[in-house]
Formats: sequence, C-alpha cells, structure tokens
Amino acid sequence: MKQVLTQSDVAKAISELVTQGKKPTMAAIHAAVGRKGSLSTLHRIKAELDAMAQTQPATDSPEAQQAFRTVWNLAVDQGRKQNEAIIAELRDNIRAFAVENERQEGDATLWQNRSAELEKSQARAEADRQAAQSALSEVTGQAARALHQLAESQAAHASDIATLQAKLDAAVQKAHSLEIELVRSQARLESKGQGTAKE
Repeated sequence: MKQVLTQSDVAKAISELVTQGKKPTMAAIHAAVGRKGSLSTLHRIKAELDAMAQTQPATDSPEAQQAFRTVWNLAVDQGRKQNEAIIAELRDNIRAFAVENERQEGDATLWQNRSAELEKSQARAEADRQAAQSALSEVTGQAARALHQLAESQAAHASDIATLQAKLDAAVQKAHSLEIELVRSQARLESKGQGTAKE
C-alpha cells in the first residue's frame, strides 16, 4: 500500500533538517520523509505549511512562536533559493533550446531552399532532355528523309546512266556499221575505177 505524505511528516522533516544545519530543499525534504508521496504533493503541503505559519494564531509562547517562525522562514528562504536556482537553470535551458531551435529552423530553411533549387535544376534538366530528344527526333527524321531522297536520286541516276549507256552502245554499233559500209563502198568504187582504166 502506498504511503501517504502528511503535513506532520513534512513539518517534522523541515525542523530536523534546520536543526542539523542542512538546507531544507525539496530534494532534502523528500529524502527526509522517506520519499513518501510525489514532489508535487510535497510542494503543495510545503506551501500549505508556509501559509499556516504566516496566519497561525499566537497560542504558543512568543519565544516558541518566534523560534518556529525563524526556523520556518529559514526553510522557506532555502526553498525559495533552491527554486530560484532551478528556475535559473530552466531559463538557461529554455534559452539554449531557443538558440538550438533557431539553428535548426535555419538549417531547415537552408535545406528547403536547396531542395527547391534541386527541383528547379531537375525541371530544367528534364526540359533540356526533352528538347534534346525532340531535336534528335527531328534530326533523325531529316536524316531518314535525306537518305530516302539520296536513294531515289541514285536510282534515277543509275537509270539515266543505263539509258545513256544503251544509247552510246547503239551509237557505237551504228558508227561501226557505217564504217563497214564505208569500207565496202570504197572497195566498190576502187573496183569500178580499175575496170574503166583497162578499157
């Protein structure tokens, strides 16, 4: 069963700590009460005791009242100092976290900018690639058309050469026939001339 922390436990622990010359910090009080209850419960009970000490009627002797208030004020002062140290440490931590947060935000902004630049570069590269692909397709089409025209031109040229070669062959053949006919004609003329001379 969980032990319940009472005002009596806390008041007794504070009194013993002060009597021993120790500072009644929250950690020291918590240890003195055997770590019963949570720190939030201890803080609440300590605040209640502080309020009671300020409003407690003078039922005891003035000396006892003064001694209690002296001890209690000392305990409150020590607790306040401890809380101030904790608060100062927390403020330092908050400032450190703020600085780190600003640095991380700066890094995040830097990486966001770099990411945006890379996306733009990638978009430009993609546009360049598409433009190059389009230009390559156009050049390939032009080359194909040029090759087709060249093939047609070569075919037409070959046909023209074949036609001219046939005409040349026919002309050569005709010239050869004419040469033979000319030789025969000359032979006949010579033969007739010799016959006329004998008569």
